[in-house]
Amino acid sequence: MIHPPKIMVMGIGNILLSDEGLGVRFLDELSKKSFPENVELLEGGTAGLELVHLVQEVDFLIIVDAINAKSEPGALFRFQPGELQVFPEKYEVSFHQVGIIEVLAMAKVLGHAPQTLIFGVQPKSLEWGMEISPEIQALFPQLTNLILQEIDSIQHKGKFTSNSTASSDSTAQ
Repeated sequence: MIHPPKIMVMGIGNILLSDEGLGVRFLDELSKKSFPENVELLEGGTAGLELVHLVQEVDFLIIVDAINAKSEPGALFRFQPGELQVFPEKYEVSFHQVGIIEVLAMAKVLGHAPQTLIFGVQPKSLEWGMEISPEIQALFPQLTNLILQEIDSIQHKGKFTSNSTASSDSTAQ
């Protein structure tokens, strides 16, 4: 019997800095859906290298995080870690001290890094506060649909959906 691939959807961010916590807050929304047993939701928060052993246990990793692409608030980006060269050097992929890219690199060095897809959202506010901006909150239904499409593609085709190049969707504001 072939086992279904282990899939993790990880929300990353600091919930004390408004939109910087959007990945974690998004998981609250996503957790209202039901998923097969092989799909796990994980709040990565601002954990760094502590996440290495967790990502090594999965086949596919889908990350939701705030990214600083110097773009319009609410711009949505979809990319795989190997595609990061498409971002100019002035862009910060993560606001965290130890980013997920370093976690994935360490997992690879230690023997296994999962196939990874990142959904990044340009935040509106990084001020102290636990509330997500309404413009960013309004993206959650669209982001939910995108994540569900990816999970479906993995379950049925064993891979992420075919449009795996980095993209920005600023119309989702």
